[in-house]
Amino acid sequence: MNRYRIAKFFIFFFFSVLFLSGCRDSEQVKLVKSELNQLQKLDENTIRTFISCENILRPGASSNVSSEATQTVQLFFQDFDYRILSSKVTDNTATVTAEIQNIDTKELAKDLCLELIVRSSSPHAEDSAILSGDSYFSLLHGFLSHNQYKSVKTEVHFHLEKTDGQWLIQGNEVLEDELLGGFISCLNDPYLVTPEEIIAKVCEMLKAQTPEEWISYLEIKDVFSTYSTLSDKVDLALASQISKCFSYNIREVTVAGDKANALVDITSLDMASVLDEYLDKLLDYASTTEAVRATDTELADKTAALLAECLNTNRKTCTKTVEIHFTNNGTTWEMQLNGDFTDALLGDIKKAAEAFQSAAVSGESNTPQ
Repeated sequence: MNRYRIAKFFIFFFFSVLFLSGCRDSEQVKLVKSELNQLQKLDENTIRTFISCENILRPGASSNVSSEATQTVQLFFQDFDYRILSSKVTDNTATVTAEIQNIDTKELAKDLCLELIVRSSSPHAEDSAILSGDSYFSLLHGFLSHNQYKSVKTEVHFHLEKTDGQWLIQGNEVLEDELLGGFISCLNDPYLVTPEEIIAKVCEMLKAQTPEEWISYLEIKDVFSTYSTLSDKVDLALASQISKCFSYNIREVTVAGDKANALVDITSLDMASVLDEYLDKLLDYASTTEAVRATDTELADKTAALLAECLNTNRKTCTKTVEIHFTNNGTTWEMQLNGDFTDALLGDIKKAAEAFQSAAVSGESNTPQ
């Protein structure tokens, strides 16, 4: 009985030793854990050791960044967690592999890139300001602070070398990218965002514009050449109609290498209907004694007032299909908007103006009686 108890004790002791020795971290793992723990604590010095703010910049952005950029990088690790998967030691080199859990930085990169594209298309964009380091990190800070991104798991590989009896982690751009969940690789992927995503983002920006922003975006300045003191009123009426009527539908996108084409239905005001009604009012006015006695200035103001009235009371829309071309410049897809896109935003104004001129020459309106 005593022999059995003694044997049992030694067996228990033996496995306890094996268990404890198996749980003891190696020197290399301890070093990696120490650094990862510091990242969890958002330690600024550790972040600066492994992460370069300049490498997080979108290609083409200014490399002049302030110390506040580090505060933005800290946000990358606010929900950071990890576990050690394995370690391998060979003489004076070692590799420690860890699994990290953090935000989906690919989605973050897409949000950032799309926003930069949209801002470059905005009437208020100042390219130099948008792509300055400080403005860039301010935008990134906003996404990290306010957006909710799903949590994903990725692997990080720490390579260590023993120099003068001391193990050191070898920092490089690969490790930096892995710690950021592939964020830098995503930023440098020219195909990260698709032409369809770019169209949708830009068109959503347009849908949110105020009439005043439409005037700036389309550079509307006495677009109907009224030469009247009321030209600003006419321009605002037109911009208000575009703001109210604009919508879009992406019908088809085809990609071939670094070229892409998209067919998009653009809905805006029905300019033909507006000009038909306008011609009716012009013909009625022309038959009055007021028109005969009016000075050139009075005629210009009256006709401008009639045009503004027709624009303000319009309720009809029209849809025109336009083709949008894209070229990948090695950084992202460049959207090339031409005159057809502007014409569609203005309610197929080219076709409407031709019909108006033809009807005006004949002295008849196209409006059904």
